[in-house]
Amino acid sequence: MAQDRLVWSEPGNAIFLRNLFGWTQSVISNRSLPTDTVLPHVMYRNLEEALVWLSKAFGFVEHYHYGNPISGAQMAAGNAWIMLKLARHATPKELGFGTQSLTVFIEDIHLHFERAKSAGVTLLEDLHETVYGELQYAAEDLDGHHWLFSRHARDLDPAQWGAAVTHSAVLTPGISPMLAVGDANAAIEFYRAAFDANVLWRLGDVVDGVAGLSIHGALLFLATESPQWGTRSPAGAGFTTVRIELFVDDPEAVQRRAVTAGAASKDPVKEHTYPTSGPRPIRRMLQGAVVDPFGHMWLIGKILE
Repeated sequence: MAQDRLVWSEPGNAIFLRNLFGWTQSVISNRSLPTDTVLPHVMYRNLEEALVWLSKAFGFVEHYHYGNPISGAQMAAGNAWIMLKLARHATPKELGFGTQSLTVFIEDIHLHFERAKSAGVTLLEDLHETVYGELQYAAEDLDGHHWLFSRHARDLDPAQWGAAVTHSAVLTPGISPMLAVGDANAAIEFYRAAFDANVLWRLGDVVDGVAGLSIHGALLFLATESPQWGTRSPAGAGFTTVRIELFVDDPEAVQRRAVTAGAASKDPVKEHTYPTSGPRPIRRMLQGAVVDPFGHMWLIGKILE
């Protein structure tokens, strides 16, 4: 999904800071700095060369650059964002050593590894599973920076591999819908076409089954309707009891794509105002609505204020 790339936040369109002990406070989102955790600034001797190299070797996509000549830029690989800055002092390659490495989490780590090898990247570690449950490889870039690309392979308590745990990590709770559909295979193809979904796993055959999907990091599950277990698709039941809120950067473009893929337009995208109250009120937003071929209603919007 190139031009119509979905922009997801967690939860909704608000950004929440969190630590080992759970949620802390919320902050507004900012398209100039899309990340809400850590934003590394990586120094390069030649920024134009670095932009091309990082794109070819590691699959980073340029968000923007500034200065003439270029003095800074921002790139992303999935949900990982970095700033590129012009090196004023020696790079790791010039020093002969580095003082840090960057870890980027990649969903399809095998494909990413093959891409790096094909680009002739200097590999420091082959793809392997670590004792702490990560499937990862290490590489060096054109200016000597060390990178780790990783995917969670197993959920391990640090004590299982010998670490001394000072404070236990609290995994953040999350809610993901499981949508009942008449045909799981047809639903997978629709969500791929409409929302650029990736299939994470499947259970059962292509029609009568269950699947886990990811839409740019947002998890979505679907299952063939099973009346004997009390589930019917909205199309089968004749109505729906749930509306799915989908927050994106360009609601009109995403709604057009969904309709092209086979959704029915329910309401055009337009601005709404709400007299909401509470600690995080939503006062203005763009929002439209579509109904997918399985009867599920999607409200496609963007929070403005």
